Amino acid sequence: MEISDQTLVILTVIALITTIGGTVLILQKLGPDIPALTGLASAVTGTVNVSIDSTVSIILNVDHINFSGGSVVSGLSITELNTTGADGGGSNPSTFADPGDFLIENNGNVDVNLTINGTPAANWIGGTSPTYRFSHNAPGTDDGCANNRTNTAPTTLNADLLEFCINLTFTDAADTTNISIYLGIPSDIPAGSITDPAVLITAAQATNFVG
Repeated sequence: MEISDQTLVILTVIALITTIGGTVLILQKLGPDIPALTGLASAVTGTVNVSIDSTVSIILNVDHINFSGGSVVSGLSITELNTTGADGGGSNPSTFADPGDFLIENNGNVDVNLTINGTPAANWIGGTSPTYRFSHNAPGTDDGCANNRTNTAPTTLNADLLEFCINLTFTDAADTTNISIYLGIPSDIPAGSITDPAVLITAAQATNFVG
C-alpha cells in the first residue's frame, strides 16, 4: 500500500510534536538544576596547587672549637678557658687561642627546639676535678631565639640532653643562635691533645610557639 505525501507530512509533524513535548517534560522535571545553554566562553579559569612538607634541619656554621695549645696557670688548681661569646670570653691565659662559639642555624622551614649533650669532663679532660660547661648566648646577628633562651648561665655539659632554645625560628632574618663553651683544665693534667668528639646538638619540631 502506498502512503501519500500528505500522510507522510502528517506523520512527520506528529513525530516532531511528540519529540518536542517529551523534551519539554524532561526539562520541567529537571527544573533549575539544568545548566543554561550559552555561547562559547571567552575566558576560563584553572588552578595550580602544591603542598610543602615540614622540614626539620639545622647546621653548625661554626662546628669546631679549638683552644690550640698553652700551659696551665702556675699556682691555680684549675685553668679556665672559654670561647669569645662567653661571659669574660676572649682573654684565655698563656698561649691558648680565643675561639668563637658554636653557631647554630635553622635551615629548615619550621621552628625547632634545641638540646645539647656531650662527653662528661672526667671521661675526656682528665686530671683532678675538670669542668666542662656551656651557656646559651645571643649571636651578633639573626638571633632566632631572643625571647626563649634557657641555660644562659654556665651549665655542666655531660651526657644528659639539656634544652637551651625553645622555638628557634626559621626565617632568614632570625634563624641562628650561639653556644659558648667553658673548660676547667686541672693543674695535674698530663701533656697531650684532648678532644670531645661527641658534642651533639639536636633539633625537634616545636609544637607550640612561644614568642
